[in-house]
Amino acid sequence: MESPLHLSRADTLRAMAHPMRIEILGSLRVDGPATSARLARRLGTDSGQTSHHLRHLARYGFVVEAPDLGKGPRGRERWWRAGSRSTTWDPGADDATPGYAEAARAMGEAADEVWNRAIERYRAEAARLEWSAAWRKAATSGDFILRTTPAGLSGLWSDVAKAVEERAAEPEPEAENVVVIMHAFPRRAGE
Repeated sequence: MESPLHLSRADTLRAMAHPMRIEILGSLRVDGPATSARLARRLGTDSGQTSHHLRHLARYGFVVEAPDLGKGPRGRERWWRAGSRSTTWDPGADDATPGYAEAARAMGEAADEVWNRAIERYRAEAARLEWSAAWRKAATSGDFILRTTPAGLSGLWSDVAKAVEERAAEPEPEAENVVVIMHAFPRRAGE
């Protein structure tokens, strides 16, 4: 799998800005390569939907074919894998490209929808004690307010991303997949 993908153009943001596309890419990253039919079963949809979104994602390199996984008994199965480990974008980047701000907003809304479902799914699983006490204690949410500059915020983001990448590179033997969702943005006092 390729290194993290940074979306810096309006067209790539628009291409990804759909909850089903984000779910498909997430499933390929976490659960591994799949065919359209397997993805449909994983995500509770039909293979026509997943096939449509896979073709769209492939046009932009978000997913790539995995021919090494075979063609199936009839020679028609197309296997897909994620093209990157993670995705980032700048919601408020100064970009002269027409439509960038609107595309970034749409991407943020689609991602928030997917992330909120993932958080709610974890909370429900934790409430049903489907995760051990150690995992329930380790899982966390929080917010932090600090005063910094744009350069300071960029540095903080880089530091956190580096720490996550280092942990991902050396998983412990009994490791589970863990979702880390980060938002960092300025906020005016009184808002």
